[in-house]
Amino acid sequence: MIRDNSPEGATDQRLIGTYDQGCQGPTLVCLGGVHGNEPAGIHAAKRVFETLTKRRIPIRGRMVGLIGNVEALRQGVRHVDVDFNRIWMSERISKLDIFKPNGHTSGATASVEDREQMGLLSSLHRVFDEADDEVFVLDMHTMSADGAPFALFGDTLPNRRFASGLHAPLILGLEEHIDGVVLDYVNSLGHVTVGIEGGRHEDPRSIDYIEAVIWLALVSAGMIREADAPEVAQARAAMTAISRDLPPVVEVCYRHPIEDGDAFQMTPGYRNFQAVRKGEVLAHDKNGPVRCPEDGYILLPFYQGLGNDGFFIGREVKVGWLKVSSVLRRMRLDAVVHWLPGVRRHPTLKDNLIVNRSRAKWYALEIFHLLGFRKRRVEGDTLVVGRRKPNLANGRRS
Repeated sequence: MIRDNSPEGATDQRLIGTYDQGCQGPTLVCLGGVHGNEPAGIHAAKRVFETLTKRRIPIRGRMVGLIGNVEALRQGVRHVDVDFNRIWMSERISKLDIFKPNGHTSGATASVEDREQMGLLSSLHRVFDEADDEVFVLDMHTMSADGAPFALFGDTLPNRRFASGLHAPLILGLEEHIDGVVLDYVNSLGHVTVGIEGGRHEDPRSIDYIEAVIWLALVSAGMIREADAPEVAQARAAMTAISRDLPPVVEVCYRHPIEDGDAFQMTPGYRNFQAVRKGEVLAHDKNGPVRCPEDGYILLPFYQGLGNDGFFIGREVKVGWLKVSSVLRRMRLDAVVHWLPGVRRHPTLKDNLIVNRSRAKWYALEIFHLLGFRKRRVEGDTLVVGRRKPNLANGRRS
């Protein structure tokens, strides 16, 4: 078990609430405030805890609510020193004081977010250690642009099953474009993870949508029965209505990065899932117009003061494609894909493949996605892909 080296009182500040009735079952962790200007998930979780407790709704297992970046939330800013949702790389985490036997402070805890990370790690691992069944983690966010809520996740089959129960559009592939998000770290431990973008930061409906998602998550995780909570049917109706005219599955194919000094300005008025065309001027920066690289749907257009993601472009994925991938993964074809011409195992990285794209031109990246691999990096004619960490709880694999 990991020792808690966080400042005294930090754990209580981080806890939104807990609910259980002493019945063995899954654990659902609802994580809010990873970005401090996104409190909607915390308010939504409090509502659910209040209803569960007041009506004593029967539950298998335990629901836990945690705050991510307590100090940024207190200040009402996205982050204080560094983006809290970009620092969860395993090699970085292993150097934090929480994993050192003497617990001494070092340069690794220099920033506010380093200290917040130590506190959240302590809280998360305490919950994981206490869990006696499968663990599900729901990371609750909001956005700077208008648009419908959506769910995003690393595409393992358990993650996909959990996310499908939320009745929101599913976004694949975001983890190929950004590194160090908290859900990647938790997923690497073998737990089931999904992120929810619940709506615009300032829109009070965002709290309603995230509350609906939490009720659906409790059912999707097998923790409550719909018959015991009329909120579930209401949540499904609300999420189905707002998602009705949207593509059910979208894969992210492009990220526009921004850096300090770019003078990036998003063109006003874009909404999540708005269709955009190749060549369309989406923003301006110090170099002039920023044009859309291909036809698709715009996601997470940047209308806030902090962040380094200008916008993402996604394309629709047919639901049938997901069904095919489920069959191929259950057949364990990922174990023999290195037999294909131009594909070989990485000499040092387990579950990674090196693809010679000049020899394997007909292997689109989507083929590797079907088998549960994600793009790691591209170096000239060489593509490195890695298999996503299997979810091992209850013996189920990705």
